[in-house]
Amino acid sequence: MAVTAPPDQRRRDARDNRAAILAAARALFADSADVAMCQVARRAGVGQATLYRNFPSRGALAAEILDEHVEQLAALAAEHAGEPDAFFVLLRALIDGMVSLYGLAALARRDAETDTHLQAARRRVGALLKGPLCDAKAAGTLRRDLAIDDVFLLLAMGRGAMEGLPDPGARSAVAHRVLALILGGIEQPGAAT
Repeated sequence: MAVTAPPDQRRRDARDNRAAILAAARALFADSADVAMCQVARRAGVGQATLYRNFPSRGALAAEILDEHVEQLAALAAEHAGEPDAFFVLLRALIDGMVSLYGLAALARRDAETDTHLQAARRRVGALLKGPLCDAKAAGTLRRDLAIDDVFLLLAMGRGAMEGLPDPGARSAVAHRVLALILGGIEQPGAAT
């Protein structure tokens, strides 16, 4: 007769496995879009069946990671709501996210499921930025003609500057340099963030 773990232990194991899968995927996707599901399973220390039970496709795994990132941005936006520098806090978080989600953006160019989810995430991020953008303009710390589409253009510029760089450290350095240059162009003259 086989001995099975109590239900609480099985739930805890399932949560631990899911967390390990997500941690492995985050690390792998930070470097490349060319991540095979078997690599994720191996790095997470789980079997293929466990991986596919949690995430039936690479697109589903990518979607979960994107959703986590947007939820973190939403929490950050809520934490800084009403503050005149909230826009800049969120912009910095978006730049950091571009570095950590580097492979997912590349994957979205090749995978329709991931691209669809990335577009939905972009709409949600735009909604999160709207209030802080208006607040920064009202506080006089941001150019009055800056629009949400301009913010995404700036992020695309940062993403383009990271293209082909060999590792997260190099991508982070160039992304933050781009951010410094961008801030010089979007801050209201004489404003300090």
